Amino acid sequence: MKKKILLVDDEETLCWALHEALSEEGFDIENTNDSVKALEFTRKTKYDLVISDLKMPIMGGLQLISEIKKQNPDTKAIIITAYGSIEAVIEAMHLGVLDFITKPFKIEQIKRVIYRVLSDSAISSLNNNISSTKSTDNEGLKNDLCSQTDVFFVAKDVTETANNIFYDVVEIGKLKAFIFGSISHEMDIKNVEVLVKTIFRYVLKKGNSPAFLLKEINQYLCKNILKRLPVSLFCAVLDERRQTLCYSIHGEELTCFISLPDKEVARLESSPFPLNMFPGIVIVERNVPFVAGSRVIMIRNSALSKVLKSGTITADRFKDAISDGSAANCEDMAKGIKLQIEGLDESIAGGGGCAVIVLGSGFATQTSALCEEVMSIPIPIGNYGEILEQFDRKLLPLVADDCKRSEVVTSVNEAVLNAVYFAYHKDEKGDIFLKFSLLGDEVIAEVSDHGCGFDMQTYTEPDITLYKDLTKKTGRGIFIMKQLMDRVVIQSSKEMGTAVHMAKRVSRNED
Repeated sequence: MKKKILLVDDEETLCWALHEALSEEGFDIENTNDSVKALEFTRKTKYDLVISDLKMPIMGGLQLISEIKKQNPDTKAIIITAYGSIEAVIEAMHLGVLDFITKPFKIEQIKRVIYRVLSDSAISSLNNNISSTKSTDNEGLKNDLCSQTDVFFVAKDVTETANNIFYDVVEIGKLKAFIFGSISHEMDIKNVEVLVKTIFRYVLKKGNSPAFLLKEINQYLCKNILKRLPVSLFCAVLDERRQTLCYSIHGEELTCFISLPDKEVARLESSPFPLNMFPGIVIVERNVPFVAGSRVIMIRNSALSKVLKSGTITADRFKDAISDGSAANCEDMAKGIKLQIEGLDESIAGGGGCAVIVLGSGFATQTSALCEEVMSIPIPIGNYGEILEQFDRKLLPLVADDCKRSEVVTSVNEAVLNAVYFAYHKDEKGDIFLKFSLLGDEVIAEVSDHGCGFDMQTYTEPDITLYKDLTKKTGRGIFIMKQLMDRVVIQSSKEMGTAVHMAKRVSRNED
């Protein structure tokens, strides 16, 4: 039997657009632009789902849902609106609304929400270790929670505590915002889950800083959840262009790692303090590189977190287990890590339930540069000005924006001057290697030497309030590079010398 959906919105164009799109998906759709007529429809027909606008003439969406719930408590509800507020979210949550979508939205976005809501929430679907491909059950409902195993997968126990997890992924252009949470089993999980995920989506319109997002969520939890029970949350924003992952983690139950394509594994720093305890708690965020092929591993297991913290089991031993499976897809990796946890110790395997989520980048590896140029500059430099002019001329046909091209050249200039100053002793001969390429919409520049190297850990940002402190000895070059370029990574050692890698997003010339 097809799922019955009622669409209620005074914007007729939107209503019919949704009607056509959802009909093609196999749903039985009725729609109206009159909330009073909608209530009459629900008295004659029992709908599986009602999708209603928030603000409408005569009867608003929340009042309509309230009346429908009195008749048919099992009818699921989604609110869509251009005038969303947290207060409306909280009221909708208390009415039993399962999702709250703000306009404008993409048709694909609301389809995913409908699939999840009609699957009796993501939590019940995860109990069955949802499949990686879209499949249609005997009621015409697609399972679209996890469309590709190489992008996302969840493996979890069937214990009651392990069921108290939730997640949400929102794509904003080239950004992918993600939240993963664990809630005490003493809470009403459905209400808190809806509240957290909806606030997450709503606050994303104001800013995409993980610290800002968690701060807003924490304040609303403290204000509206009277029981001071701990909530553990991991929030991250993946930037495809910059290839960075900005994240914030709060709660002892969560242990998170990042796995890079070269099998390097790093544990993500977290705060042991859970949310929903104090509204003014300080939220800290951090950044790590996240190139194509990287994966985030999130583990909800309080016992594992404790033994890693105590040193009973070393992080290195667990990192080995993650790196061993880094070549597999997300599904195999999540299942493999869960088996590794179960094999560590019986007390850990059963320590409050276990859930493993593996999230991939979802963007393809960029394999080759569209252009590449390599220069070798002998030390001492005799014609440095001409070299910079040559570099600028080579960028001119490729980079459309004069200002950005100048910023790239200036950053390369600083890197070369630092190499001249630090890398080789007085009257010592050597080389500085300058390489640049155009990769996608970024200029990648690399300046390297085979000199004596330096310790990056001792580097401090210069005091920019005093011009005299802007000298090479206090890090002027590094400071300027970081100001002008989108991404800067510096690797240095006495054995290998120094390499400065820089990236700048640019607009290319049409020709």
